[in-house]
Amino acid sequence: FINVFMTKILYNPLVISAEPGEAVNLTCTFVDDSDKEVRMWYKQRIEHAPLEVGSKLEDKPAVIPGQFDKSRFKLNRIASGISLSIERVTKEDEGMYFCGETGKKTLNFSTATFLAVTGQSDISVLQTSVRGSVSPGELVTLQCTVLSEIRAADLRVLWLRAAAGQSFPEIIYTHQNSSSRQCEISSSTSCSLYEFSKNILNQHHTGTYYCAVAVCGKIIFGNGTSVELSKSFCALLGTCVADMIILFYFSFTFELVFNTGNSEASLTDTILTFYTLNLHYAAIHIKEKKAKGGRVKREQPEDIVYSQVRSSKAAAHRSHH
Repeated sequence: FINVFMTKILYNPLVISAEPGEAVNLTCTFVDDSDKEVRMWYKQRIEHAPLEVGSKLEDKPAVIPGQFDKSRFKLNRIASGISLSIERVTKEDEGMYFCGETGKKTLNFSTATFLAVTGQSDISVLQTSVRGSVSPGELVTLQCTVLSEIRAADLRVLWLRAAAGQSFPEIIYTHQNSSSRQCEISSSTSCSLYEFSKNILNQHHTGTYYCAVAVCGKIIFGNGTSVELSKSFCALLGTCVADMIILFYFSFTFELVFNTGNSEASLTDTILTFYTLNLHYAAIHIKEKKAKGGRVKREQPEDIVYSQVRSSKAAAHRSHH
């Protein structure tokens, strides 16, 4: 039997973009590189099966299949990994790229990187940044301005979130045609403003949020907005844990000194109950809102599940020359 794993890598961006004719270099560095025999790169387009771009054995030339141009696609072994170089990229090179490696009865894959070949476009997507980090439970409103020569009613605006540990960016919201506002601009280009609000409860809601426009069979990404939790809250949480340990120690000591065998609540129970109530109050104050009747109202899920995503343009970190 062969075991298949999603492996950890040191660096592999989720989205990169390049202009036609540029050179792109994708690097895949595996954390565990022991006893690996073959390393490969794969390409996958929406609604298509993955294709092997090439493979390389130790100290042997790379093998590039016939459907890929050997003068443009090159594989190179690097320290604990493998790189893929694409010279003079074209629109046909667009798609998801991921690497893999085989060992004894194991097959490891990395997360995927979406290569967007941008080119000229009559649509621009601009995002505003979030000022500093946010506190848990804080409501964040992201703004996206779309400049287009196409009327807003024909555009489909999405919000996606990309975070560490995800294989692909996830779609979290889709705007209806009536959810935009017109903005002023001194030209014939139409300008629409879109907003997306979300309560950032914990680390699972952090990451880079992308505004994207789907039109004419392609997706145009914005520059992305990073949302991170405040470090001071993490420090406060550590202090609370430390205080709880100290309180437990002293309450346990008092229990040993003053225990008289009374069946009523002991000093330990009284202190811990008081402290627990205060911790409970603090948690509600920071993270949640109370609904009627005293119950804690859970946030309604905002995620929307899609069967497919067509992507063709993004704005993110890229490596080219």
